[in-house]
Amino acid sequence: MLVRVVLLLCVWAATVSCQAHQKWLLPNFFVAEKGPVWLSFDVTWSDTPFAAESGIGEQPLAVVRPDGRRDTPPSVFVGKTKSVAEVELTDPGTYRLEAIDPLTYWAQVEIDGKEKWLRVPKNEVKEGTVKRSDLYWSTAVAYVTIGEPTDVPAADASEPLELTLSQHPSRLAVGDKLELRVVSYGKDVPSAEIQIFGPTATGHDPTDTVKCNMEGVGSYELPAAGRFLFSIELEQKTPDDPKADLKSFHVYLTVEVRGEG
Repeated sequence: MLVRVVLLLCVWAATVSCQAHQKWLLPNFFVAEKGPVWLSFDVTWSDTPFAAESGIGEQPLAVVRPDGRRDTPPSVFVGKTKSVAEVELTDPGTYRLEAIDPLTYWAQVEIDGKEKWLRVPKNEVKEGTVKRSDLYWSTAVAYVTIGEPTDVPAADASEPLELTLSQHPSRLAVGDKLELRVVSYGKDVPSAEIQIFGPTATGHDPTDTVKCNMEGVGSYELPAAGRFLFSIELEQKTPDDPKADLKSFHVYLTVEVRGEG
């Protein structure tokens, strides 16, 4: 089993080929004093954190409200480099924003010397040679708070992968020491490696790396103010699955860290 987690916050022919990039969700604000207020958020794939480069196409976007209600943004613009959603936030508390690639089978096939990705399980490939096949899933996440923070809306316990923070994501400040926990389908992911892309990150190289223990827990002291992108990548071989050779799950979490004082 290969597990990589990236502290950072990709559609798959685009999606699968974009695995080398980061996927991120970026709201226009993280904290507002009071509502109602209109929130917009961008979603894209990118070589560089928070630089829009590659459109994600149509995919489910969701806003989980403080009371647990899950809504679809009423207004979504799909452009060439990013998707932009708008939604009105009326109730005080903390909201969870999500951009989801649902569980889907993909096969990378070579035909006449050229490779391409098909949205089919490997046992349904009609021609060519299967080079790789995945059961793929990903989500990009961010949290925003109106007024006083409330408990973070939890991900569904049946989610393939999740990254949780010991502190509220709307209350992070320079010098805070975070405890990070990685779980898959509600179970701890042992020995996860967390790559950290801080405000100075300019490409694929992380600014820091954290190794989790056997309970999937690691710690990290926030060194600077600004945006951080957290991402988890979990790849597992599935030798008994006739539809795919790998499970490939990804989570990308965006947070903002306040300065001292």
